[in-house]
Amino acid sequence: MTDTGAEIAAQSLKSQQYLALLGVAKSIASHRNLTDLFQELACQLHNLFEFRDIGILLHDESRNVMRVHILESCGPDSTQATFEVPVEGSVAGSVWLNQTPAVVADLDDETRFPAARNIRDYPLKSICSLPLTTAQRRLGALNCCLM
Repeated sequence: MTDTGAEIAAQSLKSQQYLALLGVAKSIASHRNLTDLFQELACQLHNLFEFRDIGILLHDESRNVMRVHILESCGPDSTQATFEVPVEGSVAGSVWLNQTPAVVADLDDETRFPAARNIRDYPLKSICSLPLTTAQRRLGALNCCLM
């Protein structure tokens, strides 16, 4: 039995996604500088899916806040901003505490996370937040923001 064009395309897409995830793993393993790591992650993750911004939110134990590192795009001219959000009431804080992903489909209708009101002024529509964890401890969250 021969593969149809759709089956071949699906296999090709799976191979591309696998290679992109392998690139993400290599980036994480090879960088010790957060700025360089985040820059390369933004580029690698664009190979998996489209997003406007990607945010890495790391828990600051001494202040009990989520320190936000945002990369707006992939490339040398991308901008990176750093600021903080509270653990309580934020999407990333909830993801870090509970170690479960969270999706905010429409920021205008969001009621679960009061801190999400602070980003309504930005041209964002949706957020997908995933926990960042090692075998030893919870680190923070990876936020992908869509327009």
